[in-house]
Amino acid sequence: MAIAIQKKIAPVKSKQRHSRVSVKPKEIIFFLTQLSMMLEVGISVSKSIETIAHQTPHAGFKSVLLTMKDTIEDGQQLSDAMAAHPGIFKPVYVNIIRSGESGGFLVRVLANVIEIQEKNQGVFDQVKTALIYPMVLCCLALVVTLFVLVGILPKFMVFFENKIDLLPFSTRAMMALSRGLHEYWWAGILVLVGGGVALHRYLSSSTGRSHMDWLLIHLPIVSKISHNIYTGLFLRILGNMLDSGVSLKEALSIAAKSMTNQHYKAFVDKISDNIERGQNFSLGFSANRHIQDSVKQVIAIGEEVGKLPLVMVRLARFYEQEIEQDFKRLTSLIEPLALVFMGGAVWMIVSAVILPMFRLAGAVK
Repeated sequence: MAIAIQKKIAPVKSKQRHSRVSVKPKEIIFFLTQLSMMLEVGISVSKSIETIAHQTPHAGFKSVLLTMKDTIEDGQQLSDAMAAHPGIFKPVYVNIIRSGESGGFLVRVLANVIEIQEKNQGVFDQVKTALIYPMVLCCLALVVTLFVLVGILPKFMVFFENKIDLLPFSTRAMMALSRGLHEYWWAGILVLVGGGVALHRYLSSSTGRSHMDWLLIHLPIVSKISHNIYTGLFLRILGNMLDSGVSLKEALSIAAKSMTNQHYKAFVDKISDNIERGQNFSLGFSANRHIQDSVKQVIAIGEEVGKLPLVMVRLARFYEQEIEQDFKRLTSLIEPLALVFMGGAVWMIVSAVILPMFRLAGAVK
């Protein structure tokens, strides 16, 4: 009896240990690519995973792969082995692979999962590229301002001490802020830490996620990019699944799980409900007012002529090109704003420290 209990408990401990392993998306894409190629030439799943594991430099990921190999050799499927490690393999991709296993087209589905992950990683890289330069400029402006407040301005305070009435408001404000930072620096740290913790808890809560989902699809500029990303992802997953032979109902279920925005998840669920009532896919798809009319027309024609998977995949490529152009436009808009912010910080320093020196010099004369 004790032995049986130990056998049941052991996998749970292993699962908890491996769920903390951090694996980069590129490593997962590389693993799936190798696995797909090995399966395509006829190597078994367990042998393929074992071979890849011995070639993996990441110790934690190697341990996960060897555990997956043992799970498969115990008679379970690849999707079951991957599902035991949700921190590494997203449930939506596990569901896609499970559908390929049940339909007998695993290699084809793996290729689709690789393509979807590569496109998602491409979008993520574009977001980083668009934001990194403005963030560097803003951080630099903040560091320079703090340096002036803490390191430079206090040295001028003795000179300004008896001439407060001659100083502009900006200088008096910065002097007060400088004194506050020197005397109550600990309070500033508490505010920053407390604010960061509160913001993290808020964004992690259902209310915070709901508000963020609403902002992503309603804020000017950002909303257009968000709609293109979610629509393109939806069409990519659905088109690849249908092209692999997955039923429309199952493909919609998988696509709904991939939607991180609750408003788009509700949109996909509504399409599923319409199909359950016997309506066409294009009818529910056209209900989204943020999708271009031309795209809706192409979907309707594709469904009518029986080429819906082909049309969806091509539209997904169209949206991916749109997303790339959107990020280029966003970058061209953010960079000047960041420069303006940097210039504002410099102007504030000059107006609060340098110009008062000239004013006081003129008053002395």
